[in-house]
Amino acid sequence: SVSVGILSIALAKALFKNANNHDMKALGVGFFLHDVGKIGIDPAIITKPDRLTPGEMQEMRRHPSLGFKLLHETKQITEEAKIIVLQHHERSDGRGYPKGLRGKDIHIYGRICSIADVYDALTSKRPYRQMLPQYEALKLMLDEMIDHFQKELFQKFVMLFKSP
Repeated sequence: SVSVGILSIALAKALFKNANNHDMKALGVGFFLHDVGKIGIDPAIITKPDRLTPGEMQEMRRHPSLGFKLLHETKQITEEAKIIVLQHHERSDGRGYPKGLRGKDIHIYGRICSIADVYDALTSKRPYRQMLPQYEALKLMLDEMIDHFQKELFQKFVMLFKSP
């Protein structure tokens, strides 16, 4: 969550650098809490060392809605943060979850977190898969997953890794 939070904030700052209508503190809360709903998922599924079965994956796909509900019930978290938690697994091509939103129906904050979350998953060691180096992860995202993301946001994300 820390890596996703940092990458998401960096992308948000690059996108909104001249805008005053985005509360970076509220966005940071949402980005760092994007997976909070996993506390409602069976720990055996969360820590499973192999690929998830279709039933386990269906259970795991509940975490955005569970997180949104949890944050809604606290009445202390901003709408921006709740949107991030709910929409960080939505995909521009409509194949995401929990609602199967498409393109601009996904809030910009959810789209930002989605890119950072996928990148983090690819560059992190998983029990069922080796981590990818940065370049290979970005190339895989471009070559095989670009329909998941808003292309302009992905291009801006890639620029975060450009040497000064």
